[in-house]
Amino acid sequence: MNDRLRYTIYLSSAIEHGTPDEEAKTWKEQVKKELGKPDVGIYDPIEQEIYKTGRTVKEACEYLTGLKRGGKWDLFHEQLNKIWWGEVKADYNRIDMLKLFRQRALIDGNRKDEFSSWGDEEAVVRSDFIIVYLDKNVKTVGTYREIVRAYDFNIPVYLILSNQTKTDANSTLIDMVVQSGGEIFYSVSDCIKFIKEKYNI
Repeated sequence: MNDRLRYTIYLSSAIEHGTPDEEAKTWKEQVKKELGKPDVGIYDPIEQEIYKTGRTVKEACEYLTGLKRGGKWDLFHEQLNKIWWGEVKADYNRIDMLKLFRQRALIDGNRKDEFSSWGDEEAVVRSDFIIVYLDKNVKTVGTYREIVRAYDFNIPVYLILSNQTKTDANSTLIDMVVQSGGEIFYSVSDCIKFIKEKYNI
């Protein structure tokens, strides 16, 4: 049986400082319900956290905060490396590794059973596109990191701006999304509708 995925989708939004908006709490469930198919893999970093750190996202955030406050920086960086790079050792050339991840996806394809071994960096560059939910009132760095990484590899970014227009949003952000081959939306439903039609899901 061929379990190679037709599409791999990465879901990106603020985790450490989470989005309080009610729509943000349910947007991933809506995407999974409407786009989740046997041949479509949806990588949600929140679901994968347990495989990398042995903790839920909430527990991992609390643990990392404790490490920072306790000045345990070596352990802190080790934990972050697990989240972002999974099983890849810390003494690598990051650019070469990212290229290798992308080549593996393009040549060998992806399978859902591989997700638990990927770090978030690998998951982004192995994806066919990423969906980003961005609230202007929530501070985030990881989400922007994922957008930049997708842009670097010409992976389309489908950006949902929950409470701002693209004319109000950061200029570099909007440019990266468009240059990635992506689109900008103001609702989760519109984004899903577009993806269903474009990718015949």
